[in-house]
Amino acid sequence: MADDNLTERRSFSRGALLVLALAAPMATIALFRANPVIALAPLFVSHMLLLYATLAPNCQWWGPVLRSFATTDQEVWLTIDDGPSSAHTEKMLDLLETFDARATFFLVGRKVESRPHSVTEILARGHAIANHTFTHPSGTFWCRNRRTIATEIDRCAELLRSGPDRPAQFFRAPAGQKNPFLHPILARRGLALVGWTVRGLDTVRRDPAVVAARIARGLSPGAIVLLHEAQRTKRNPDFNLRCLELTLQSATERGYRFIIPTAGQLRTRAAGK
Repeated sequence: MADDNLTERRSFSRGALLVLALAAPMATIALFRANPVIALAPLFVSHMLLLYATLAPNCQWWGPVLRSFATTDQEVWLTIDDGPSSAHTEKMLDLLETFDARATFFLVGRKVESRPHSVTEILARGHAIANHTFTHPSGTFWCRNRRTIATEIDRCAELLRSGPDRPAQFFRAPAGQKNPFLHPILARRGLALVGWTVRGLDTVRRDPAVVAARIARGLSPGAIVLLHEAQRTKRNPDFNLRCLELTLQSATERGYRFIIPTAGQLRTRAAGK
């Protein structure tokens, strides 16, 4: 029953957004002769709501986004975006091994093409892989059409399948962007859209201690943690490694374990229980 209610609410919000997108221009046209300023209000409101649903990473108006998982233990899910990279992937795997931590690497297909062995290495060392598009079009993914989005996902998926037989189950959009096409495409491919509970803003911040401290403040049982690799590889090649090390150290000292959630933990959370 909870699953049915949640599905109904999400279908309603998605339908409401689409109706709003169609109705707002019509309302503007109808009101324009009476008062041009007031006539623009429906158009403005509809655009703001649509932009929020599209650009707010964890907004679920277009469809479900995994933002945490169900657990009563001191467990969190570490996710690492934008690899693989020659500068960071293997060193990150060493750090994870040092702290007995598990992580899911959200990989960019174009990078996997040049480093297919990294997929094998990640899986062989007990971690998981996930789809992060083929080209990582972070500036334009939100406005891509159905065919382009499907191609981005499928080209990456094909490369991930070239590794050992553990197919990726998860997808993360570049910068968490969405649009009306994304969820139906994911549903047909059996992929779940993963957001996050807390991120260190390591694509913006320049001090690893600040990144790790931000994550530490947001930790709670079942949190999804977002970090990156392949950032600032020329100017500060150890930046992402240091962010990861400090995050692992701080969380471990507080009694947290880094795990990959089971399907049951994710289904329970998705059902809102």
